[in-house]
Amino acid sequence: MPDLPIITSIYFDPTTDFGFKKLFGEEANKDLLMDFLNSLLPSHHQIASLTFQKTEQLPDHSEERKSIYDIYCEDINGEKFIVEMQKSKMTYMVDRTVYYCTFPIQRQAKKGKWNFKLNRVYAIGILDFEYDIQLEHWKERQLLRPFNLRDNNGILMTDNLHFLFLQLPYFSKTENELVTQFDKWCYFLKNLENFDSIPNILKEPIFMKAFDVAEISNMDDGDYILYQISKSKKYDMELLEDEAEQRGVEKGIGIGMDKDRINVVLTAYSQGHSPNLISQFTGIPLDSVLKIIQNYNNNKG
Repeated sequence: MPDLPIITSIYFDPTTDFGFKKLFGEEANKDLLMDFLNSLLPSHHQIASLTFQKTEQLPDHSEERKSIYDIYCEDINGEKFIVEMQKSKMTYMVDRTVYYCTFPIQRQAKKGKWNFKLNRVYAIGILDFEYDIQLEHWKERQLLRPFNLRDNNGILMTDNLHFLFLQLPYFSKTENELVTQFDKWCYFLKNLENFDSIPNILKEPIFMKAFDVAEISNMDDGDYILYQISKSKKYDMELLEDEAEQRGVEKGIGIGMDKDRINVVLTAYSQGHSPNLISQFTGIPLDSVLKIIQNYNNNKG
């Protein structure tokens, strides 16, 4: 694997697993999470208090559990609901989101007699990539894309399940154009790693705390190493995706005589990437990746 990167920025990258968890996944920073979520959620579900559900109860996909948070909330009117938040860029992203949001639904089941009344669940994806890039399907791109369950006439089936995808690449406002708290959080998350100083518009208590949490010089040695690893992993994944795109690898193609795809797998493998990682970020089925690597090892020399 490549050497760990030398970090030269003042603040960490919040779209890494480490940065995301540090900002929004720790008890000490629940106020940051609450303020951020309230900027996304509708006015009738503004959070007054929240608690974390341990993700160790999720099925054993350990890499994904690091960036999935089940958050039990109570709003200002006393209504309880659940936010299932993910920061993920993986194959079958929508299927994964649907799959994982079933767990906070199932955990509402009560022993004995139960009338199946469910609390609302919001499944929120924080995306540092463009999900709705195919305009012929989506018609228009949206910074915050909501989904819910409706029939073909647009009639809502249930108000108990909502999906929200925040696509940070679509945020383009400058500091002078920021108006809402949502604007400020998007600006903060998209630009944090590149800030040399704190913008004037973000000099308010909640963001001052967020900057303090994100300042790399405040990390202890252990956290600094964890951040280096997380940053290196994200960089490697981006390189792997670029390599796949450049060589024209597409999801669903059979193994056949696709020399470009074989080259992608072997290039990534020679750089120390695991078969699972290669499969996740090229879309090549894992069994095909393993066959390519096995053939390579058998024919080597």
